[in-house]
Amino acid sequence: MTSRLEDLAAQALKNGWASGSGSLASLRLNAGAMGWNEVTFRRTDPPVTSLRPLDTAAAKPNSLSSRYGMGVQPLHTDGAHLPEPPDFVLLMMEETSQVPTLLWKAKIIDYQRLSYLDLQHGVFLVNNGGESFFRTAASGLDLCYDPGCMDPCDERSRRAAAFFADAAKSAVEHHWDEPGKVLLINNRRVLHARAAAESEPDREITRIAFSVGEGSE
Repeated sequence: MTSRLEDLAAQALKNGWASGSGSLASLRLNAGAMGWNEVTFRRTDPPVTSLRPLDTAAAKPNSLSSRYGMGVQPLHTDGAHLPEPPDFVLLMMEETSQVPTLLWKAKIIDYQRLSYLDLQHGVFLVNNGGESFFRTAASGLDLCYDPGCMDPCDERSRRAAAFFADAAKSAVEHHWDEPGKVLLINNRRVLHARAAAESEPDREITRIAFSVGEGSE
């Protein structure tokens, strides 16, 4: 498996995601050399965060865990509550896990269906504390959706939410079957989720997100 972020990025741009191995420190150095900027999801968060399964009572408001707890998460975009979500999300697990990450990428035919108009024109209210705003779930080929913070405001957006709920049936499982695996997700084109984690309450995954600097592709 590759450990170079440049190679992972090339694969993720082409296929939607890429799996490899490597240390977080070296991958962050690669990202800096490529002109990528680290993204924080909340003002008080560091760029590198550890994600663990949480029950609904312990989760932050408007997070997926606050609604779904340790059960199966719905497909979503990381940073959908931000005006500009990150371009890439890097996940890393030091140990192995029986709980897979679920990945879904739209097929060309999805963009050609009438239902895609719902994604382009259905209006969602993004709950972002005191800075809430409106957005659609699609802009060109880019997708952005998170039912934890995006509430449908019209019939088209309700159909768009149903579209993503149905898409979860065809999600691909990424298995954390080797220590030190990394997964780079093209966060603008691929939605992801976590399978049910009740059986692994101590599961821990490291996450860091990046916005792509001008000319770094």
